[in-house]
Amino acid sequence: MSRDEITQKMGALNDGAHLSLRLSPTFGAGAVVIELNPSHAKKGQEKYLMWWGQDKVKAKANSPFLSSDKAKSIASWVADRAPHWAA
Repeated sequence: MSRDEITQKMGALNDGAHLSLRLSPTFGAGAVVIELNPSHAKKGQEKYLMWWGQDKVKAKANSPFLSSDKAKSIASWVADRAPHWAA
């Protein structure tokens, strides 16, 4: 999956929506959750949040691993780890 494909899907996110991916086994097969920050319109808040963990529930239980106003920075990190879409 390419950075551009992930970036495009991130750009289409609505409030409350998220993307779920699974990293390749080489990178621990962890779950990645990317969502549009519901508070992104407030000053000082990043637009996108990304969590990473053993599974979706454990990932979301922690603080975001990455946050950015630019989809490409998060998409690049994920794309470099050979992800696939999670069911």
